[in-house]
Amino acid sequence: MKHNSGKDLVAQTISSYDMMAKEYCKITSAKGDRVFQEKMMDITLDHLSKDMVDNARIIDLGCGDGRDSDYFYSKGIDVVGIDLSKSMIELARKKHPMIAFFKEDMRDTVFPDGTFQAAWASASIINMPKSDLSKIESEVHRVLDPRGIFAFSVKIGDKEGFEDENIIEGYPRYFSYYTLEELEQRLNLFEIVESKKYPGELFENEFLYCWAKKV
Repeated sequence: MKHNSGKDLVAQTISSYDMMAKEYCKITSAKGDRVFQEKMMDITLDHLSKDMVDNARIIDLGCGDGRDSDYFYSKGIDVVGIDLSKSMIELARKKHPMIAFFKEDMRDTVFPDGTFQAAWASASIINMPKSDLSKIESEVHRVLDPRGIFAFSVKIGDKEGFEDENIIEGYPRYFSYYTLEELEQRLNLFEIVESKKYPGELFENEFLYCWAKKV
């Protein structure tokens, strides 16, 4: 199958998420390491100064069913979740009606400059082609406060392409894998100030969590 553009790649991936959203979220919720994930979100808050945390707004990029948004909300944070999957947004709104969720593209959002103190992208930029990483970085840089933190997780590796991932077969999605060294080379507007590797594998993959601040 020939894929002509980053837009096409993402559209096909989102189509897969739309078709399997409910089952996918059920499986990943049951098999994921929630304790570790919440520790990573706590580290994100730790990177904000006291005065920022008290009035922080966080954008959850690729929020899925909103489980991470809900954790930030439970910490008293004003959180907004966005996802390109209509089915995921519908799930998130149903599960967490007190949080604002929008069908938005992390490469080009509607939010004003400097709206958020933190951006959280858990295993979501990995569904974008590497050629779009600069667009994501530029948009996150735009919507973040000058002292804001960009937190994200990626699959560790160096390949990219469509995969019929083992979580649910029959729904191919596009994945981009990164090493810490590649991320440091590709990011121009942010500097990675902390990183942590997941101690083991999740869904047969190694994951890297990173926290970056504006250069």
